[in-house]
Amino acid sequence: MPGLLFRAGMLGYAARYWLPVRRFAQAPDRIQEKVLRGIVAANCATRFGEEHGFAGVTIARQFRDRVPVQDYETLRGYIDSQRRTGAPALTVEPPIFYAQTSGSTGQPKHIPVTASALRLHRAEQALFTYLQFRVCPDAFSGSALGIMGAAVEGTLDTGHHVGSVSGYLYESLPAAVQSRFVLPPRISTIADYDLKYLVILRLALAARDISYLGSPNPSTFLRLITMLNDRRDELAHSLETGSLAMLDALEPDTRALVARRLQRDTARAAELRGTAPLTFASLWPGIRLITTWTGGSCGIALDKLRNLLPRETKVMELGYQSTEFRGTIALEGETPGGLPPLHHHFFEFVEQASWDGGNPEFLTLGQLAHGSRYYILVTTAAGLYRYFMNDLVEVTGLCGHTPLLRFVQKGRGVTSLTGEKLYEAQAIQAVQDTARRHGVAAAFFLFVANEALPSYTLFLERDAGGAAPPHFADEVDGRLGELNLEYHSKRASGRLGPLTVAWLTGDAAEAYKSACVRAGQREGQFKPAVLQYRRDLTFSLEPYVIR
Repeated sequence: MPGLLFRAGMLGYAARYWLPVRRFAQAPDRIQEKVLRGIVAANCATRFGEEHGFAGVTIARQFRDRVPVQDYETLRGYIDSQRRTGAPALTVEPPIFYAQTSGSTGQPKHIPVTASALRLHRAEQALFTYLQFRVCPDAFSGSALGIMGAAVEGTLDTGHHVGSVSGYLYESLPAAVQSRFVLPPRISTIADYDLKYLVILRLALAARDISYLGSPNPSTFLRLITMLNDRRDELAHSLETGSLAMLDALEPDTRALVARRLQRDTARAAELRGTAPLTFASLWPGIRLITTWTGGSCGIALDKLRNLLPRETKVMELGYQSTEFRGTIALEGETPGGLPPLHHHFFEFVEQASWDGGNPEFLTLGQLAHGSRYYILVTTAAGLYRYFMNDLVEVTGLCGHTPLLRFVQKGRGVTSLTGEKLYEAQAIQAVQDTARRHGVAAAFFLFVANEALPSYTLFLERDAGGAAPPHFADEVDGRLGELNLEYHSKRASGRLGPLTVAWLTGDAAEAYKSACVRAGQREGQFKPAVLQYRRDLTFSLEPYVIR
């Protein structure tokens, strides 16, 4: 069990963060109207606010009437203008840094993070810490292995930092709290993934009392355990000698920080010298909680990971999160739904069929139905107004009168196996660019996302008698990495497998079209969805694959 002081702190978190949220959940629409009024009133004097009549907005209906649905491309000009000139285009409060993620085009999205938005993130993390403690107090009795992004990942042309919110939150923790974490924040800045994972393993091996694991995607931990077994002799030698051969590749400050932590541990080295497969259970039997995503393709990776953890380990859903905002906070263990932070952001929803049918009806939190699926729009203190996330969520239950939400998947035209968020436009461009270089007529192709591997297969029709170009898959894979920084990141870290190409016979396109028309699509308006999950592919292309 954690110490008395820590438990007292958690009681303080309950009073400050949890009990108010429980009260708010009894009247979601009233709280949501208050949140909206606060965001609008704070930003009336911005260019966006003046153009859209923020000064006269007092209720949600007025806000919907005056502000069209937005996405990043409609806001990009405002974001870039405020970043370059400092004039309040979206928010009166200037961003203190930008969080970067992939956009639907080759240009990344730079999501502004203001001081107020960061305070809300910090409060949400504090609430989630308390809820984790409530689920598993023993997880806080030892060290924590948390893997997150860097607070500063780069610098824009205007001098603003690009970084991750999780990294900023980590760096701002009190020293006493940071001391519980196995990894100092600087480790997240190591650019070489193999080197970073090796350093993570070496520092983790020095901590026998790890009781908590945390990372958004469970595939990260699978990658770690694979590397641990592949490089066990190297790591054993490091434990025996108190050194690490690859330290010279690190930046000087990082190298010095890691070197100070490399103590000799011959007993630990002997554990690695054995012949039995190494697991989290065998090396860290005190692990009691892992916090990660549990749904979709992450659920497949998590099932593999469970076999490597101590049997007593509990799993807690991390919740619906994105670069733009935190969408839910999980209340208990692996419950499929979480509570939206209704006191921080203003939410709107459109039922899936209504949006896909082109006749959207915008709903509030209090109007959602159990079991139904909705597209989500969010308005935040950082300047995202009626921002369409292209995410589908499902209502799984209630907390008070507030729906609990579960992230289902990205919406139309986007797939994500490990967080790469691959857009259909990027897939098309990568294939077309590569095909042109090789003189291949890419008249018909499908990108299929396989959650079980996880990786993508490109099914591509080949000209009769034509030879398959060498290295075609590698080139498409590389081009995707150029167009999508998250895809590049997941491939570089090994969390996402390499793209493969399955060449199709010349009659595959017509057979696929005929099957879709028989299923109800209008022939005159037929347009194949280029990017699909394997689970959604109703027509088997395997009989048309050239062997």
